[in-house]
Amino acid sequence: MRPTTLSSLVVALLVALSCAQPAVDPAAEERTIRELDRRWVHTAIDRDTVKIAAFYAEDGEFLAPNAPRVRGRAAIRAAWAQLLRLPNVAIIFAPAKVWVSSAGDLAYETGPYRLTYDGPKGKRVEQPGKFVVTWRKVGGNWKVQYDIFNSDKPPAM
Repeated sequence: MRPTTLSSLVVALLVALSCAQPAVDPAAEERTIRELDRRWVHTAIDRDTVKIAAFYAEDGEFLAPNAPRVRGRAAIRAAWAQLLRLPNVAIIFAPAKVWVSSAGDLAYETGPYRLTYDGPKGKRVEQPGKFVVTWRKVGGNWKVQYDIFNSDKPPAM
C-alpha cells in the first residue's frame, strides 16, 4: 500500500470515529424516564402547575379526552390547573412499558392511570384509563412531547 493511500485511510478512519455518537444505554434511559414519571406524579399531588408544565417540551401537546388539543407549555399549565381544580382530585399513573429509541433521543411509554375526584353531591368519581406519553430529548433532558390519555369507562349517555 502506498504511503498516501495509507495516510488517507487513517485520516478517514479518524474522522469517522470522531463523528461516532456515544453508545446509548436504553436501560439507563428507561430508568431515567421512570424516575421522571415518579416525580411528575408527586408534582401533580402537590398541585404545582409550574413544575408540571416544566416536564413538557416548549411545543409539547396535552391531549385530554373530550377537550381540544392544548399546545405549548403555558397552555398546558392552564389545562393542568383546570384539571386540578376538580374537588379532592387525585391522579396516579405509572408506565407499564417504556421504549427508548436506539439513538436515545425519543421514547414512549404507555400504562394505566386512575383519576378520582368528588362529583356532584359529593359522590366520589373514579375514572380508570390508559395513557401514551412521547418523550423527546431537548438539550440533553427528557421532555414530554405528546401526552394523551382516555378513560376505560364508556361515555355517559
